[in-house]
Amino acid sequence: MMLKKLPFALATAALLSACSADPSASELIDANGAIVRSETGEAGKAVTINSQEAKALLEQHKELVVLDVRTHGEHQAGHVAGAILLDYYSPDFEQRLKELDPSKPYLVYCTVGGRSRDAARLMQELGFEQVYDAVEGFQALQRAGVPVD
Repeated sequence: MMLKKLPFALATAALLSACSADPSASELIDANGAIVRSETGEAGKAVTINSQEAKALLEQHKELVVLDVRTHGEHQAGHVAGAILLDYYSPDFEQRLKELDPSKPYLVYCTVGGRSRDAARLMQELGFEQVYDAVEGFQALQRAGVPVD
């Protein structure tokens, strides 16, 4: 008898957990087209987004500054169109971040998400207002149809 109720319980749990899932890219954008959601719901916090969400943000927000935090060699092999190279391993990485305008929105990516996560956290600490971490990395962005050079 209990085994017959198990599928129903699992389906209910799945539906309830879907209610708290991360919003889609469209939910990241308010009615005026402004990027609004953060990881914690607070301004100034990095937002982790998947490649489809990153593609939508790039299409809808031309003012979004794209930062490639991979190495020069990785960047040369291919990068998101218009991306600015800011090598995470460079000794002047933090100084170069400080030279950027913290009021602009930024999309940060690397190869698989580790360096972009750390860069996004550092940007938060430095007072950047809108930082989006493309956690799936460059190849996933490319597969999602994000324009590359």
